[in-house]
Amino acid sequence: MFSVFQRMVLVFILSTTIVQVGRGQLQVTTGHGAEELLQMLLGQGVVVSNVTSVGLIATENPEVWQAGKFFNGIVAGIGIDSGLLLTSGDALLAIGPNNNGGDGIPTLNGGDLDLGAIIGTITEDACILEFDFVPMYDTIAFRYSFASEEYNDFVNGGVNDVFAFFITGPNPSGGTYDKFNIAIIPKTSVPVSINTLNNGNNSAGSPNCRGNGPCEYCQYYVDNCIYGSPIEYDGYTTVLTAMAVVVPCQSYHLKIAIADGGDEVYDSGVFLEAGSFSSPGVALEPVYSTPGGAPFAVEGCTQADLKVTLPFALPATSWVVFDSITGSATNGVDYNLINDSVMFLPNQLTVTIPIIPVYDAQTEGDENIYIYLSNQVGCAGVNLQRTEILLHDFIPVEIGSDTAVCEGTQVTFNVGEVYKSYTWHDGTHGQTWTSSGLPPGGQVSIAVEDSWGCTSSDTLQLTVHERPVVNPIRHD
Repeated sequence: MFSVFQRMVLVFILSTTIVQVGRGQLQVTTGHGAEELLQMLLGQGVVVSNVTSVGLIATENPEVWQAGKFFNGIVAGIGIDSGLLLTSGDALLAIGPNNNGGDGIPTLNGGDLDLGAIIGTITEDACILEFDFVPMYDTIAFRYSFASEEYNDFVNGGVNDVFAFFITGPNPSGGTYDKFNIAIIPKTSVPVSINTLNNGNNSAGSPNCRGNGPCEYCQYYVDNCIYGSPIEYDGYTTVLTAMAVVVPCQSYHLKIAIADGGDEVYDSGVFLEAGSFSSPGVALEPVYSTPGGAPFAVEGCTQADLKVTLPFALPATSWVVFDSITGSATNGVDYNLINDSVMFLPNQLTVTIPIIPVYDAQTEGDENIYIYLSNQVGCAGVNLQRTEILLHDFIPVEIGSDTAVCEGTQVTFNVGEVYKSYTWHDGTHGQTWTSSGLPPGGQVSIAVEDSWGCTSSDTLQLTVHERPVVNPIRHD
């Protein structure tokens, strides 16, 4: 047994220790409390309170922490660079290289009844982080990857570690979420687990303990049963998104939990992406095609694309409705007609609306389009998000009308406006051109390009008349 003083010393030492094994390996730190772990998970649009935890430290061994922070995850291969890690054993065992076919450690922490109800058996070594939160908008989500040493040996083998994300609170469709698990396989209602998401068991004796099929949603599975790979777990999911539709500004409770199921031998872990637990609103972003990054669209030359992006892709068809479309430019006159609503197909994240200014041969000065969209802000009212799109006049080149001169008379043509480049019919460059004779075909032409990459040209007919011959008057 450890004295209180010894426990305090161990906690202090562990809280300042970073374990790192080689370049490309996962990095894990332990010794972090529940509040600190949750802060790493938080993104925008949520307010949290009442943070509690169970099983962060092993009951009988304060040297073992079941939860920690991880870094270098992209290089290690899990698809998430950093975040927090909850496990059913020792968080440090997640660090590679993978040199043990079945690593794990009992922590003697108890189980969890909610997790046990999912798999229909008792659980042990539970690690739980839970808290209340208030979302600013109508959706919450976060990204994660589930990993386990029970892959692939115990796929459909009766021993099944379990994890879940239980949400409780008002359901916008009616009723209440009551410990509703949002850790599900994409486009299904099937909970993510070793038995539901895998590439089969390795009972046929495949090399390196790889799964032999059949595939169970294996498009979301990474078989890591390779000696020396940067993560110890023998298999893990691709990066998945846990999501729930919520009522803005109402109170909810989230319970993130993982435990051993059936026995407490092999470890499992769930990696949660830093900053991903969020409830952002719909984003509007104008993207211009004008060269040089100019923040406007040019009449008759370039366009703007309005990108409308949902915070998360939704499983059903949905609509975003603009409050109004105003500005000095008239919808359907100064630019193509755009609707006041945008349809998103199931699982579609972004819709792009082309905005094409109409060339009207008039110098009107810059015009703008304002698009307004209501968003809840701070649960204290409604804010009209305003997005501005600028339209810029294009002034075409003009060198005048057809001209006639007498032979031997020079005439100078001046473009007038300032452009980036000028090319006359004879290959010369400059803002002016002076005749020194009749050009081929009698045509004077100019091609110009402005600073935004827009081009224009003009042509006129130059006629040169012979001078009349005057016969002298003879006086005999």
